[in-house]
Formats: sequence, C-alpha cells, structure tokens
Amino acid sequence: MIAESGFRRVRRGVRRRVIRRAAALCNALFGSRSTHTIGILMYHRVADRCPGVREPTYNVTPERFRRQLAELLARGFRPWPLRGVLEYARRGLPIPERTFVVTFDDGYENVYRNAWPVLRELHVPATVFLATAFLDSDAPFPFDDWPAKGSGRVPGEAWRPLRTAQCVDMRASGLVELGAHTHTHADFRQHPDELERDLSRCVAVIRERFGLTDVTFAFPGGFTAPELVAAAKRVGVLCGLTSEGDLVHPASDPFQWGRVEVTDADSGATIAAWLGGWHSLPRRLEGWLKRSKSRGPIAAPGR
Repeated sequence: MIAESGFRRVRRGVRRRVIRRAAALCNALFGSRSTHTIGILMYHRVADRCPGVREPTYNVTPERFRRQLAELLARGFRPWPLRGVLEYARRGLPIPERTFVVTFDDGYENVYRNAWPVLRELHVPATVFLATAFLDSDAPFPFDDWPAKGSGRVPGEAWRPLRTAQCVDMRASGLVELGAHTHTHADFRQHPDELERDLSRCVAVIRERFGLTDVTFAFPGGFTAPELVAAAKRVGVLCGLTSEGDLVHPASDPFQWGRVEVTDADSGATIAAWLGGWHSLPRRLEGWLKRSKSRGPIAAPGR
C-alpha cells in the first residue's frame, strides 16, 4: 500500500467503478474471453465503516467481502491456495479453468477478526503477506494513510497489525498461508540491495516464528523492476506478486504474476468479469479516451 491524495483516490475510484461495471456487462452479454489463466485477488483491510468518520482506505467491509466470495463460488469459480497454484505451475500440471486465489497485503488484525471467519465459512483458502516489523505492534502501520488510524473514534482492529498468536491460529487451520511483504514495507524502487536485506530479514522472522521453510512474497506497493526481481530471487522466495491487474498464465515467471485490487465497490459480477478476461477493457477505454482527447473535437461533416 502506498499513500495517495484523497482527490486522486476518489477520481481513481469513480473511474474504476464505471469501467468495471462496463466490463461486467460485457461479461454477462458475451461470456468469458479468457482461457488457461487464473486470477489473484488482492485485499488489504476488511473492516466496518464507523459513523462520523471518513471510511477506511483500501478497505472492503466484512459483509461485502462475504458477498464477493459467495457470488464467485455461486458462479462456479474455484478458490485455490497460492502454494497449490505455484506447485502445479512448477510441475507443468493443468490448473482448472475459473480458478482464483485470495491474498491480503500488510497484515491487519481485521483479517483475523473479520475475514478469516468468512474464509472458514465458505472454505476459501488465502495467503496473508506480512510486513513483519509491525507484528504485535499497538501502533498503526507507518504507511497506513487512513486519517482515523490510531484514533479512539475507531476500533483498534480497523488499523492495528496482526498478533503473532493470531497468525499461528490462522495457519494452524490449514486454510491460511503466511507470506512475506518485506520487513518494513519501505519503498524499494531503485534500491535492490536494500530490498534484499529487508526481505531476508522478513523471511527469517517468518521461518523462526511460524516454522515455514519456503516462503511466498508480494512486492510492497506492487512496485517491481528487473533489479528488484533479481534481488527477491536471490533471497530464495517462491514468487514475487505484483499489483499489475493482469490475469496469470501459470507457465509464466511467478515473479511477474499480477493481481487485481478488490474494492468495496466490487461485486461478484465485476470480479467475475475480470476473471473472465475483461481486465483489458480499462486500458482499452483509457487509450481510446486519450486518443480522442489528443485529436480534439470531432469535426462536423462538411457542408
């Protein structure tokens, strides 16, 4: 998660809602246009809104979260654990169509309080990528851009990091996997050596506290570059997920696998449209709008 201005977030959210609804309509009218791909969903916070307080950033309410997953299951989509997908991809085994993966970035306590009960109820596996420097902290994540974080006006679970015991509890269920999100969640763009050191420390914490050997990884902020990928590979993690909104071809490099950020405005229909291959529609529409703007007003036919 990287902070952005309120205006830019609102503008981006409005644009995203319009385009995703258009994609859902196309998916309903014309059906899926993707084959031999999977989709990885990216969540952060799963918390209720608080009256009189600006709603949390990067948040999906528990009720909306449950509806999103339930609607996907009702549409015939299959939830798989990330490690299962990685193993099948490594061995070159076919992964069923309509497969999706659920992931959470940062490691908020509300994942344990609000998301995990839904995952158990619906039998949906998930991976939680932890910024390990902040485990067990009573202070907000330093990168959390929600103005109400740490305030007595909102419950602590809406912003507080996970506890080690909560992570152990979720992992013991066999339904939740733990992965690395670096130790400090710093901005490592153009700093591959710092990423390597920080990620190595994160992996060491995960191995020591949770008994994991092989560790999955998601780039903080989704930012990646060839030198950052090389640094992550030197650490020895299994993958390096980005936040590029692309479907995944299992035969491709797992350090290039993208994810889609799910928002509270999404429904099962809009997520299904992305999983169905309509994820390229936003880029096409934006490209068309840019080309139209550069050409200026369309001239009326000559008289």
